[in-house]
Amino acid sequence: GKDLWHLRSLLDTEPVDLLIGNSYGKFLQRDTGTPLVRIGYPIFDRHHQHRYSILGYNGAFNLLNWIVNTILDELDRSSMELGVNDTSFDLIR
Repeated sequence: GKDLWHLRSLLDTEPVDLLIGNSYGKFLQRDTGTPLVRIGYPIFDRHHQHRYSILGYNGAFNLLNWIVNTILDELDRSSMELGVNDTSFDLIR
């Protein structure tokens, strides 16, 4: 079987825009700089995230909320230079 080390080597050769995984993905996030949405088991570094549904109607809204907020956090993190590469969040609302 493959493991996270193999996934890390794949991320080095072919980077992705977003990772979806459990808390072990935080090591991939640190090494590659790829944003991570924590979903699945185990999630041991977020308080009470296990209480939020990821199935059904409410779960779809939770997933959408986490993914969009992760993308917006990454846009905010990567656009630090005012007037050069900053993002207007008015376009996203």
